[in-house]
Amino acid sequence: MKTLTNNQFELIVQKIQDQIDYEFDSKFAKVFGIMLNDNLDIQFEPIKTGADVYDLINDSPELFAAVNEYDLITIATCGWAAPINNDNDEGNDLPPSQHPEKRRVRLLTTANTNSQFGSSISFKDNPNEPVFDYGNAKGALADAIMELINTAKKEG
Repeated sequence: MKTLTNNQFELIVQKIQDQIDYEFDSKFAKVFGIMLNDNLDIQFEPIKTGADVYDLINDSPELFAAVNEYDLITIATCGWAAPINNDNDEGNDLPPSQHPEKRRVRLLTTANTNSQFGSSISFKDNPNEPVFDYGNAKGALADAIMELINTAKKEG
């Protein structure tokens, strides 16, 4: 496993966003193993696919091993996003898929055992302007991925 500076990691996350072909309407979440050469070019291969992203990454010995075999892993999933109204609670209690302003999104989350964590979100209606995050993600999926990484480190 290569040790990456934060700048190198951010560059890799951007390359992954540009190179992994994952559909906005995919019925399956996918996990990819990412290998880096000395020039930090990426090579990726699918490791595992599943209908539910949480079932895919929870308690998976296959993935625990993969986390330690590759330089990085990337988990691809898609779904709906909706704006949060900070002024009042109107619409905030709706699931994003039922919100009148919903947008289809593709999420690629990349992590390694050096505790580097990054993601890109692309919107189907504007795929050429992804939003990147490096370590600030919160929520159930971020927690599940960090648990996967931490468990893999212990078992590796």
